[in-house]
Amino acid sequence: MKKEKARDELIIPKLQSGEELIGFFQAQYTPSWGWYFLIGPLFAFAIRIYFVAVTDKGIHYHKLTFFGKPDTSNYFTWNEIEKVKLSKGLLQAPLKFTFSNGRKLKLKAQLKGMEKIAKLDDRTKEYLFSKSVV
Repeated sequence: MKKEKARDELIIPKLQSGEELIGFFQAQYTPSWGWYFLIGPLFAFAIRIYFVAVTDKGIHYHKLTFFGKPDTSNYFTWNEIEKVKLSKGLLQAPLKFTFSNGRKLKLKAQLKGMEKIAKLDDRTKEYLFSKSVV
């Protein structure tokens, strides 16, 4: 899904009134490599793609299906997120979100790639750095 289409169809309609969009990016969740050796080529079905929208009040996660269609979306306020860890990378930046209920979500945010893919820009990265706890 192109970034303009994702912004107009997924992200903007889900924003609450008075909520300011800082930025959005495409990220992916990849399971551990042990699963690759266990299930072989079916490993590709375990990769999940997200569009992550960062706002001043929280984070919206929009999960896509295997074919790139919108599936589910979740919203978490900054109070529900205990810890955000943003590491540096060459093509992808590893992100780790720890929530107040004990769950964790590890994503890899796109830093470089084709123009049509929503990448993690400097403004969003700086905002996440300000919210991160190491």
